[in-house]
Amino acid sequence: MPEPVRGIGYDAGVIYEKSFDSHPRFSAASARRDFRAIRHELGCDAVLIMASDPERLATAAQLAAEEDLAVWLQPRPFDRPVRELHTAVQAAATTAEQLRTSGAEVGLVVGCELTLSTPGMLPGPTFWTSGTLLTLTFPLLPIASRRLRRLLAALVAEARELFDGPISYGAGSWERPDWSIFDVIGLDRYREASNAWRFEDDLRAITEQAHRHGKPTYVFEFGTCTYRGTADKSSTAAGVIRGRTDLRVPKTLVRDEQEQADHLIDLLTTFDRIGVDGTFVWGFAEPALTTSDVPGRDLDLASYGIVAVDDDGNWTPKRAFHALADRHRDTP
Repeated sequence: MPEPVRGIGYDAGVIYEKSFDSHPRFSAASARRDFRAIRHELGCDAVLIMASDPERLATAAQLAAEEDLAVWLQPRPFDRPVRELHTAVQAAATTAEQLRTSGAEVGLVVGCELTLSTPGMLPGPTFWTSGTLLTLTFPLLPIASRRLRRLLAALVAEARELFDGPISYGAGSWERPDWSIFDVIGLDRYREASNAWRFEDDLRAITEQAHRHGKPTYVFEFGTCTYRGTADKSSTAAGVIRGRTDLRVPKTLVRDEQEQADHLIDLLTTFDRIGVDGTFVWGFAEPALTTSDVPGRDLDLASYGIVAVDDDGNWTPKRAFHALADRHRDTP
């Protein structure tokens, strides 16, 4: 059995809520710096790159490959018409094939939680709103699953015409894709108080079934934020952010980097015990959520990043960064 893939998610710029750019200061120079740290300081061997803009996704993917990282591309045209999703996946597949033929190790993730991020799948005008409404709209999930399977079948067929490498999908825990059309089972899995009692058993069942069919299982997203108590609500921990342009967080939040670090290490231990084939911590940085000493303005508290980003774009490792680096040095 090959050693598990040790990866991390990299945000190259996703447009949320129509105008919020998650990486407003993206540049080739800063991305190169980040990938070098991911490979040589953090000790990862793979990266999942997400972006709304196809050119930015291609630029980041090329730079990551130059640092000898295995690259998974994930286009994210969130809250955009489905035709734009098709276009974005085709562009990403073209980029992935160019990287593959140049010798890079590369894969394609055709989408992320599309029942929330694609209009018309479930009620709600945006990704965040649809996610918030899930507790009320769950009776509609069988209908959403049928829509999802039809969409994924079309996306995968289009991608395979352009890319001759492995294809996967980032599935939320409520989604039921047809995994027979994929090469890798891809899961977004957040452990929190509401699902901790069944988290390991559920993931083991999926992984064992995948292995019976000769397919690896990757967890493409897992993690939590950096304030006390966040591990109990990891999937919605960023929901404390208020405002649209003038962002802020509650002044009562208490920074707790150790809770974030412990949560990640515990999950990695769990995934190893289950036999998961690849893990991608979410995430390296959330550059739009900058750190601050002003009460209520330290947006990094609500960031899943393992580095804290300053207003000038520089970053400082958090405890989770050091904990992951130590673990990667101590395990194959």
